Amino acid sequence: MSDMTLFLKELFNVLGIDTEYLTGYLSPNEMQYLSTTLKSIEDFQGDFYSSEHGGNLEVLLYFLSRHKEDVQEIWQDRNKKEILLKLYTSDVISGNYDCFHFDLSKFEQTYSPSGNDLELYRIGRVDECVESIGNSWATDYAGLKSYAQASSIGVDERPIFSIKINDSEVLCCGQSRESELILKKKFKYDQAKLLTAEERREIFA
Repeated sequence: MSDMTLFLKELFNVLGIDTEYLTGYLSPNEMQYLSTTLKSIEDFQGDFYSSEHGGNLEVLLYFLSRHKEDVQEIWQDRNKKEILLKLYTSDVISGNYDCFHFDLSKFEQTYSPSGNDLELYRIGRVDECVESIGNSWATDYAGLKSYAQASSIGVDERPIFSIKINDSEVLCCGQSRESELILKKKFKYDQAKLLTAEERREIFA
């Protein structure tokens, strides 16, 4: 595995992208291309997108190229944490990819908890299980359907989860059209389960 350059380490740290996961997500050749193509923030003023060096890298480069201005803005002003939420909820991240991960410990908690218990719903990745559930959840079935439609994902092969959780575990609100709440890194829930076939039909009838 090619070592990640100091610039890339700082870049992904500023963008809230999990570098440990990223170095396992990208092949040595993909990492080499990334290191030689993005050497400084000035490179974001040019065209660095490529589809010729591997699918995982293409996903990352497409994301970065579509958010050039956001990347440069938060690089210049590290206090603009609201940009991290914009990146996390970006429409260019498809639900069909097991994309790079964000480190939610770098995000600000902007949700004001009231101590209420919530029931939330999530369409998981194909191989997701209760022990590895992610952080983005919908507060209702309508939000879940909106997410499936916006991401153009097939839900038949995917697990659908519901959890009961205290709202003190909520980090911030995400896409309003998807009724999205983003939970804290390593959130704790009171109860989690897979939805039954009947419950799934109720959502996607």
